[in-house]
Amino acid sequence: MESIIKTIITKLNSLPQTKLHEVLDFVEFVTWQEQHTAQSSLSNLDTTMRDQDFETLTNQLLDEFDKCVDPNLPLLSDYAVSRAGIYEEHP
Repeated sequence: MESIIKTIITKLNSLPQTKLHEVLDFVEFVTWQEQHTAQSSLSNLDTTMRDQDFETLTNQLLDEFDKCVDPNLPLLSDYAVSRAGIYEEHP
């Protein structure tokens, strides 16, 4: 395994910058694919998430979302998200 990595690194050193970005994209895709396959295998197990686990996971997701959203972000009005607001004729 280590010799394969050394060979890859040697070949990477001879590539131009644009090709290195392509290689990085490919490596990220393969990594994502590997993780997705592992997650699919886990999801095929006959298990159910307990309410407590679901609540914990949901709270973690909300905490991450809060970190990404500006607290001063203006909210949409009730009218803007109502059926009348969505289907209103705009000039």
